[in-house]
Amino acid sequence: MLYFLIIFLVILDQYFKYLISQNIDVGQVNPIIEGFFSLTNVRNTGGAFSLLAEQDWGIILLSAISGIVSIVLIVILYRLRGKNYEWIRLAIALVAGGTIGNMIDRIRLRSVLDFLMFRFGSYTFPIFNFADMCIVVGSILLAVLIFFDKRILSGRKIDEPQVSEPVTSNARSDDDTERTSATVLDTKETL
Repeated sequence: MLYFLIIFLVILDQYFKYLISQNIDVGQVNPIIEGFFSLTNVRNTGGAFSLLAEQDWGIILLSAISGIVSIVLIVILYRLRGKNYEWIRLAIALVAGGTIGNMIDRIRLRSVLDFLMFRFGSYTFPIFNFADMCIVVGSILLAVLIFFDKRILSGRKIDEPQVSEPVTSNARSDDDTERTSATVLDTKETL
């Protein structure tokens, strides 16, 4: 099911980027909420915050890293199936969907199309896209789960029950009583 979520997120990301590339020229800014939120079309040849944007080999390195990370995330997602890791698997699926979405841009366009622009007074937050949102939300969710779920930090399996006081039953069946009596008799005979 989460594999379908990854595919859906990638398709949605690519669809948004297609709409932007067809309707907004590169560098054009279309205000949605004047002075706060705009749609734009910016090509980022680097990573987050334009990391490695000035390097010709940067896009190749970032594409390779994206590919490796995507494969690792999908393998982890597969290995965690069938266990009580639903929220962790969801977080990983979000990160994988975003990573694959941006990797497709890097391979296809040799850049990533960013289009969401927020301004806070004179400060403009770095422009980002839907895939970036998936990566950030998935990463935050994963960090919160790791930080607050004591089972993860202790190294114990998540599907392992919490250790608590043993449950004892005072009610004994006739079979239990007979076995206990027989064991006591056997022990007395041995002595």
